[in-house]
Amino acid sequence: MRAIGITLVSLALAGCVTAPNRPSRPAKSSYGCMQAVVQDKLPSGLPDPRAHCLASGLIARYCSGSEAYLAGAGKELRDLLGDGDAEWADWRADRAGIDCARSASNDDALATCCADRGY
Repeated sequence: MRAIGITLVSLALAGCVTAPNRPSRPAKSSYGCMQAVVQDKLPSGLPDPRAHCLASGLIARYCSGSEAYLAGAGKELRDLLGDGDAEWADWRADRAGIDCARSASNDDALATCCADRGY
């Protein structure tokens, strides 16, 4: 369990991303920002891999890359310890979304990038 904690902290610290044309942050706190982005920006009814790519990319654009990594890791940890289904494929989709946020100038470009990567 300690190794998981160290890994999560390391990923959060290494996850800095600068999004071009960064939109305004929807909330001050990390959790509030992540929650607002997912509720307000993420379309419903998406296939799981696309939802992961877009959610992580949108969190990276509106909050930060570190918070996007943290959200993805937290979601998988919750799946692992709860009733969900923790999958390595979800983590790969999260990383793709964060990578897309590095070059996406807007939300549509982010969605196109995720689609181009198979999400």
